[in-house]
Amino acid sequence: MTDLAELFERIVRLQVELFAVVDARLREELDLLLIALLPLRVVAATPGCRVQDIADGVGISVGGASKSADRLERGGWVRRIDNPADRRSSLLELTPEGERVVAAGSAVIREEMQARLGPVLGARGLDRFAADVERLLGLAWNHDRRAALGAE
Repeated sequence: MTDLAELFERIVRLQVELFAVVDARLREELDLLLIALLPLRVVAATPGCRVQDIADGVGISVGGASKSADRLERGGWVRRIDNPADRRSSLLELTPEGERVVAAGSAVIREEMQARLGPVLGARGLDRFAADVERLLGLAWNHDRRAALGAE
């Protein structure tokens, strides 16, 4: 039987190594932090993006997502627009520079994932791995985790 504590450690190590290599390339090639690219990708993928969408998409608190949105706006990558459905709030959209950064940063992520996971898993294995990760992230316990983050 698989040692689940050891599996946990290996998953965390894989995540840390992937994060480090992608972050290093983003810094070197685009002068961009991975922690900035992740919420930018949420904005790019979410029409009518709200701060809550960033929190949900990245798995951080709403307060953390709000601070992140402020940094992205100061960086010139997103702009706030009035929310037609709620005048008390705003929506986020990418600027042209934000679109460029998301495209270039996403290419770095794809290249590193292909280089590091592709030779081991192959195309079919990558598809299966992606589906398994989606299933795991969609489990009910993930909702409890998000609720706890929001309570911070």
